[in-house]
Amino acid sequence: MLSESERQSLSEIERMLAMEEPALAQTLVVGRPHGSWLHIALAATFGVLGVLLLVLGPVGAALACFGCAAVAMLLRGFTWT
Repeated sequence: MLSESERQSLSEIERMLAMEEPALAQTLVVGRPHGSWLHIALAATFGVLGVLLLVLGPVGAALACFGCAAVAMLLRGFTWT
């Protein structure tokens, strides 16, 4: 827990941020912006390619594609929990 003086300091910092950088303050209040469609497209492309390669035989290449899909999802901010 924060002490009363720490809460007051935090409130003052929040007010100053809202005055100086309103867009940043709004982003911090709302949360992380949604990822771009590029990350979704990359994950889908590598996922489909991984399934295709898995069906055709090269297991190592399929696993690499699944890994790239996972990286694209993580860059987007996806969490597994």
